[in-house]
Amino acid sequence: MIQKICFVVMGFGKKMDYENSKEVDLDTIYKKVIKELFTKDLTDYELIRADEIAGSSIIDVSMYTLLMKADLVIANITTLNPNAIYELGVRHALKPYSTIIMAEEKCKIPFDLNHSRFLVYKEIGENLDDKEAHEIREQLKEFVVASEKKEPDSPLYTFLPHISPPSLTDEEYTKIVDEAKGKSENISSLVEQAESFKKQDQFDSAVSIWERLVDLLPNNDYVVQQLALCTYKSKAPNETLALDKALDIIKMLNPKNSLDIETLGITGAIYKRLFRLNKNFDYLDEAIYYYNKGYIIQNDYYNGENYANCLLLKTKRDGLTDEEVIYLKFANKNVRKEIIRIIESDLKAGEINFWMYATLSVCYFCLGEDENHKKYQDEFYKSCNAEWEKQTYIDTINELKDLI
Repeated sequence: MIQKICFVVMGFGKKMDYENSKEVDLDTIYKKVIKELFTKDLTDYELIRADEIAGSSIIDVSMYTLLMKADLVIANITTLNPNAIYELGVRHALKPYSTIIMAEEKCKIPFDLNHSRFLVYKEIGENLDDKEAHEIREQLKEFVVASEKKEPDSPLYTFLPHISPPSLTDEEYTKIVDEAKGKSENISSLVEQAESFKKQDQFDSAVSIWERLVDLLPNNDYVVQQLALCTYKSKAPNETLALDKALDIIKMLNPKNSLDIETLGITGAIYKRLFRLNKNFDYLDEAIYYYNKGYIIQNDYYNGENYANCLLLKTKRDGLTDEEVIYLKFANKNVRKEIIRIIESDLKAGEINFWMYATLSVCYFCLGEDENHKKYQDEFYKSCNAEWEKQTYIDTINELKDLI
């Protein structure tokens, strides 16, 4: 007898929630809530996430089979990911019961799902603390227990109770599931390998994996973003060629028309680095455009800090009037003061990310507040692990010393 299966339908990595103009890290809710619950408490289920299905040749067969036969399906539709919505619809068409829908409370529920029961959880921000994760896990556990009563939760079978769902024999189901689990390499494991290489500053190795993932998932924004990031960080075969290649990659996401803050931030970073190499202020103007757009969309501190940095860099452009230089420095200070307000508000709310400390340190440095600059610099050094992250911060400080 095959072990009970819980199939998880959701995106992976960071996705933009365009309804609420914010970025959501879907891996956080999966790892700290769903996976932890089933690993520790609901061990009679085997957990399979959509991106953990092995092998591109059988991925569609495996997905439809699991949507039809899995004992439980959890669909997280936060960000209204089209694939997750589609797969939820397929599940509702194939099985009358044992489907759980999850979403952040600000998620705008599609009209056709208005009558469905949802597990709604509070916005988790950049981090999900242990207390919040525990509360959501307890909610999810209650939903799982309720699902085992096998009462209809599919709108189709609720409103048309006399129709019969399609069937698949247990033998066929077991065979397909075993094939799906039988391969040692899958999308999820490839992502983990690439992220591990990135943390170890092995960007060439990370690039080779992200390239494979782009082939497997050609329309996945997160994969394209990570490939562009690791490509320019690799500086291979040289920095200029790496940046040119990264720019070609990120243009696959049409950054000029994008509202995705990750896409905008990476595009800005590429242009800023091209400016550093070539001292061509046209590149700097492009960086300013993308960073400013990313900052405005979401009050995003990463894009905001880099926008302010680029404003200072532009003060060195030949031909500027005194008034233009004064304006650039004035705008730089205003942006930094607003970034400090945004981050300190997030820190009070319990959202902590080591890049917040780096950004605060840089902002206070540029405002001449040395005590706060050193305080947050120490916090950043204690919190981050990768050497390239520390070097990025050091390069930023050194670049700004001659500009403030």
